[in-house]
Amino acid sequence: MLELVAALLIDLSDQKLYAYDDRQRLLYAALVSTGRPATPTPTGQFQIGSKYSETTLVGPDYRIPAVPNVMCLSGGGLAPDRLCIHPAPWQERAGECFGVARSHGCIRTTSATARWLFPRTAVGTPVEIRP
Repeated sequence: MLELVAALLIDLSDQKLYAYDDRQRLLYAALVSTGRPATPTPTGQFQIGSKYSETTLVGPDYRIPAVPNVMCLSGGGLAPDRLCIHPAPWQERAGECFGVARSHGCIRTTSATARWLFPRTAVGTPVEIRP
């Protein structure tokens, strides 16, 4: 049986994601890549609003089809499906490390982290993003 994630914390200062259980015990920690200064990741209290086993990511200057294990945030004034936690296999293929701000605002993870999180994190799970 999978241990379910009760809360996620994204710490922008150290570019890390932390997953906690319902007793506030750390289940998982991983480096992420969040928004660059020109396209920052917002801070605040959110929740997982939608999950997609596979979807196309679309932005002003990109269209990336068939991205697996995508979880998008809601709340805090966010438009639906505009800020997501998702793998960035293109970043992995390019040999670009995580732990560096590289995105258009989303929270990029490794493919392995996305595969771990997706089945353990339900719609409605709280997500805090700290500066």
